[in-house]
Amino acid sequence: MKLAAVIGLLLGIAGPNLNPEAQHRFAEESRRSAWDSGIETVHASPNDEVSVGPLEAYQEALAVLRREYAGTVINDKQITKLTYAAIQGALSALNDPFTGFLDPDDWLSMQQTTQGSFEGIGAVLEPFGRDVRVVRPIPGSPAFKAGLKPGDIIFSVGTHDPDTGKLIKTTPTLGTDINTVVKLIKGPRGTKVTVTVLRNGVSNPIRFVIVRQNIEPPVVSYWMEDQDRKIGRIVLNEFNERADSQFERAWNDLKRQGLKALIFDLRFNPGGLFDVAVRIGSRFIEQGPLVIVQEKNGQRHTLYASSRVPKIGDIPLVVLINESSASASEIVAGAIKDHKRGILVGQHTFGKGLVQTIFPLADGSALRLTTSKYFTPSGHDINNKYDEEHRPLFGTGGIKPDIEVEQSPDWVDQQFEDKEHDTQLKKALEVLRTQMTARAR
Repeated sequence: MKLAAVIGLLLGIAGPNLNPEAQHRFAEESRRSAWDSGIETVHASPNDEVSVGPLEAYQEALAVLRREYAGTVINDKQITKLTYAAIQGALSALNDPFTGFLDPDDWLSMQQTTQGSFEGIGAVLEPFGRDVRVVRPIPGSPAFKAGLKPGDIIFSVGTHDPDTGKLIKTTPTLGTDINTVVKLIKGPRGTKVTVTVLRNGVSNPIRFVIVRQNIEPPVVSYWMEDQDRKIGRIVLNEFNERADSQFERAWNDLKRQGLKALIFDLRFNPGGLFDVAVRIGSRFIEQGPLVIVQEKNGQRHTLYASSRVPKIGDIPLVVLINESSASASEIVAGAIKDHKRGILVGQHTFGKGLVQTIFPLADGSALRLTTSKYFTPSGHDINNKYDEEHRPLFGTGGIKPDIEVEQSPDWVDQQFEDKEHDTQLKKALEVLRTQMTARAR
């Protein structure tokens, strides 16, 4: 999973283990081979019988372009730019919004994000059909303070001069891939960016001028929600590299305070790393299947709850979910529901049952490819169906809550301190108090 603005992808990492010297040699040999192949084929007569595959045709096109093009000088930098664009174009033809190409800057940015910090505005973004939308602004971030809201579609991004702060360029972003949008929004702290969004129910685009800051999103927040009944609450914002250790720290601290029941809040959690989801999910499931993974050849295998992680135990449990709970969140929520380990309260989840794997390439770029899909332990297909514009048809996948509760329109999105209007939280507390009373009899 969660890019710089964290993307809700379920991710694994794969790829060649090349040292820098080998990477350089590999890149040079590949480039030399491409040019040699191209130069050899340009001398062929149209009447010659030559069998040319698409890769050879691409190499030949680059060679002709470099030799004959009368416009911009086609140097090595331009060739790299053209090649990256060609790879991105090829992947976009797959019509998979979660598959894409990461240039070296994008790949570095993603690694920094999964480690927990970055410079930007603090908005979690995701692909939405051919567009990009806001999953949530991180509480306390510049995006949150400016007024971005979940569901906002990124309409355009304005670039400002870093010295004067003057707006110098506006880039339309409808139909633009998420890597490009993230790159436009990110930038050094203290600099400005203009983000214009389309919002449901508002006729005209809304424009925000935001000053970037260093973002260190809280992965886990926790407290005793009901001090008298000892009902604790853990809010998990994403499944990144810090999530499991911070979850364990929160759990241990709540236990020291006398925890007797738990609310596990996965609302607005877009997902993240697959192995982290498995570790955290294993804390709730004593034993048995946790998730079923289907590979590209259709073969399925079952991952079981790990016995190596500390278990939560048999305390009353409610999991809060909503339409922005996705991917890794759905793995954990689905396992808890299928094992009847806790009660799911809230709204139908997003419905992303696909696993992406990152394949690093020799020049520092990477491919992000959908490599498998997953099902809950009972075999439920989480993944949504999509319309012709590749927008998810909500409700065709995802996890249905045991108790469906619409959120109050007066609730301030993601202001978890607003307990007065949080109807889902109120229902969670009601369910747990009822269970605790029944157990005490």
